[in-house]
Amino acid sequence: MNRSTRRAISTMAVVGIVIVLIIVVVAGIYIATLKPKSTPTGPSVITIGMTMPLSGTFASDGQMSLNGIKLWAQDVNASGGIPVKSLGKSLPVKLIYYDDGSSASTVATDYQTLVTQNVSFLIAPYSSPLTLAAAPIAEANHLLLLSHGGASDSIWAKGYKYVVGVLSPASQYMIPVIDMLANMNPKPTNLAFFFGQDPFSLSVMSSVEPYALSKGFKIVFNQTYQETATDFTSQLAQLQASGAQVLIGGAHFTDGETIMKNLQSLGIHLNLVSLLVAPDDPHFLSDLGSLANGVTVPSQWEPNLNFSQFSPYFGNITSGQQFYNRFMTAYGIAPNYEAAEAYATGLVLEKGIIDSGSLNSTVVRQQLATENFYTFYGHFQIDSTGKQIGHTMVVAQWQSGVKQTIWPSSVATATPLYPASLQMQQPSTLSYSGQGTTSLYVGGVASESYMLSQSTHAMLAVTPTSPDRE
Repeated sequence: MNRSTRRAISTMAVVGIVIVLIIVVVAGIYIATLKPKSTPTGPSVITIGMTMPLSGTFASDGQMSLNGIKLWAQDVNASGGIPVKSLGKSLPVKLIYYDDGSSASTVATDYQTLVTQNVSFLIAPYSSPLTLAAAPIAEANHLLLLSHGGASDSIWAKGYKYVVGVLSPASQYMIPVIDMLANMNPKPTNLAFFFGQDPFSLSVMSSVEPYALSKGFKIVFNQTYQETATDFTSQLAQLQASGAQVLIGGAHFTDGETIMKNLQSLGIHLNLVSLLVAPDDPHFLSDLGSLANGVTVPSQWEPNLNFSQFSPYFGNITSGQQFYNRFMTAYGIAPNYEAAEAYATGLVLEKGIIDSGSLNSTVVRQQLATENFYTFYGHFQIDSTGKQIGHTMVVAQWQSGVKQTIWPSSVATATPLYPASLQMQQPSTLSYSGQGTTSLYVGGVASESYMLSQSTHAMLAVTPTSPDRE
């Protein structure tokens, strides 16, 4: 074989090798295109589960709380979701909730169902009894449970590691009322206590009794009642005979209205009435009319309060008035403190997720233990048990159809109407008539919620893609 022949054969071999390599590369590219595209890892939404009493005893409170949480979810999703550092992206939130009918046994069943639906976090139902029913299930499944409407101190005395309170505990509710009374002129001397027998009200009573005595007041009447009762006239007749000047008590909405109607039917005239929860709701005025005038309520939040000057501050809502306007636009009704604390509960969860960078309940719970910040609702900080210690309370009073902040004086929008003989006079308004804000001198402010009733025990969901309507 001559040299030219060998050269031709060698050239053909090289060409063959190149052709083979090209075929291999092209085949590899083709095969790669046939492989299924990899899907992003991790969840596509942050799923939050809860029940709310949309029917039954706590229905009024349940609906207002639910509206507050739903408004937060809508605002979060409209802003692009919550950034989750561990996933490298922001996720929308999805709420899954049931109407628990104000039944503790239904709460227990529904929260077990929520666990099977693989929710990442839990929000407690409104009220202490229902929160106490949900807490053991959250604890057993290591799921964070945020309490916005369960204030009984007993919730945080059971050693739960996953229950976090956003609102001031029950033991703090009537303390500012006693402080206000101690500064009245003339100062009353004889107090009557008339509280419901539920865990929340009993916690309030157990703390206010020794505090009132320490301030020099006499407790001349001290009884409790079943919240489900429809008439309290027999007990209130005994109160009338006691010589009490001020009535302090209550439990929730319906019983609070009943107490006021019974006082009127008996012709009982007191210098002041201060009730839990009920007077905070705008329906208290629409239901009772002038009978609501002068009634006071310890409040977790009022629209005139402004915490934006405190640092660190968190949230898209920068003032109480802004939340008031936002809620009014969404639902056509004035928010009470229950609605505000429910929205703030969403903010607390949002900050815990952002700062921890995780969707793991244990990690977020540990993060919340270190947090110390302000929102439009006030100060958030918890103790080692998960009980709220940062938030503080104010006192509000109905005056000529307007709910005014009357204590402490540093944030008051009106002077207190006291005694009862002054209740029909025009109030002395300081600065607030539905507009404007007042800065609190220290700490935060909390409040409870009252909601409208809705029946049916069914699962309801707020999807992250479209705002929902009632």
